Amino acid sequence: MQQPFATLADAASALRSGAVGSAELVAAALADAEVLDPLLGVYVTRFPEQAMAAARAADSLPAAARGALHGLPLAMKDNLATVEGPATAQSPVHDPHWWRGLDAPAVARLRGAGAVVLGKTTMAEYAMGRPDPAHSFPVPRNPWDPERWTGGSSTGNGAGIASGLFLGALGSDTSGSVRLPAALCGATGLKTTFGLLPLDGCVPLSPSQDVLGPMAVTARDCGLLLDALTGRPRPAPAADGVRGLRIGVPYGLLDAPGITAECRTAFQDALRTLRELGSEIREFELPEFGGLLAVNAVTMLAEAFAVHGERLAADWDGHGRSFRRLAAAGGLLPAHLYLRAQHTRERLTAQLLERMDGPAGVDLIATPTWPAPARPYAQEAAPGEELNLTAVWNPTGFPALALPMGAGPAGLPLSLQLAGRPRSEHTLIAAGEAYQSATTWHLRRAAPDPRQRPAPLQDPDHAGTVPVSPAPPAPTPDDVSADAGAALAAIGITPGPADLAVVRAVARSLFDAGRRPAA
Repeated sequence: MQQPFATLADAASALRSGAVGSAELVAAALADAEVLDPLLGVYVTRFPEQAMAAARAADSLPAAARGALHGLPLAMKDNLATVEGPATAQSPVHDPHWWRGLDAPAVARLRGAGAVVLGKTTMAEYAMGRPDPAHSFPVPRNPWDPERWTGGSSTGNGAGIASGLFLGALGSDTSGSVRLPAALCGATGLKTTFGLLPLDGCVPLSPSQDVLGPMAVTARDCGLLLDALTGRPRPAPAADGVRGLRIGVPYGLLDAPGITAECRTAFQDALRTLRELGSEIREFELPEFGGLLAVNAVTMLAEAFAVHGERLAADWDGHGRSFRRLAAAGGLLPAHLYLRAQHTRERLTAQLLERMDGPAGVDLIATPTWPAPARPYAQEAAPGEELNLTAVWNPTGFPALALPMGAGPAGLPLSLQLAGRPRSEHTLIAAGEAYQSATTWHLRRAAPDPRQRPAPLQDPDHAGTVPVSPAPPAPTPDDVSADAGAALAAIGITPGPADLAVVRAVARSLFDAGRRPAA
């Protein structure tokens, strides 16, 4: 499209030198959105007048007053407050007065470094689930194939970067929500250490796991945004790059169902590149994986209900089906299961850190970010059906970086994930920079045809995807699914048969996962 730079760092350098003006970049980004956004559903809302005014103000600043992000146009996920307009969290029932007229502190930090806010991007409702075709919000489309899902929940950010509508954005991540759209759209995304960035002014989902994270074209770009978000420049990268860095690989995970052959091949190629750059690739088992996956799911859904349950009871039908069904399942979980998940989280996190620091330890852990390319919307997976390789790092609080590592036969992106100890963002970014200095996957741009008219989303209640509950077994004292209808009615929620079938199935799977012994 009209964007003249490949990366955020390139644009920042040109702005600092005066080779280009912020108004020029903002005007190009807005013009591109006029053409492509009707197809891709990147934005919930754009701020053309405010963005152009901010860009002109940036261009008038003397060089000495210009920040590190001077004049750079960025996008914000629509669960973040901005002064220009309300955050919707892509929910028809979200309070339009929530943080109205204010910037979330993280947004304010980016703006204080000189960034220009283009608009608010699409997302899964309250950062969980899939779009509901019954809602009027834009449907996010993957730029590589608009019939496919972008990954969630920072949906518009991934699509916007991959199509060149903007070069950087801020998202949130609770179970992979920065890394999944980065992976499926071919961008770079950084999940930060829990507690590193302020969450004030971000609509919560799971407060003990939510984090913010930058998304961009490259790891270097993510580092540029992270420096502004923390106010603390990272250490300069080592002169020898990643030489001597110990990268652990849980090879057993590569045989897990759902990981495609093309993903395995691309991952092995990525490891070969890291080895050639001087990293030491060693096997590192991850017995904590299954337990941490269960902890993430139980914690996320239980906390989502704690945060949003009152609103669900007040207006059940106003929420999208995907979100309300998942959140309601969280409301059925007994307190002892949630508490057990927290004990398991502490134990497995400590165990993992001890092994990483031990004699056979590692600096980073590498896996694919997602086991396969993006699915078509018409082949939607049921909750928990796909292997989530990102979710384990949210209960631990560890940072993790998603990097493009290849493409399947149809050109759909594949992604490498690197995870490290808490506060090791500088190591992750340095490793990402080194990897991207030797590869070009991150520089691929999708070229969607704006004339394309993808099929509308299927109604989930009439597409054969709603789980049908079999005759339940004899109930046990802890059975959360047998009395689901009565339990929900007791808290003011009376779902219809389709809703109840999904809530019951999800609650049952959560309960079974939460009771399973962890490593």
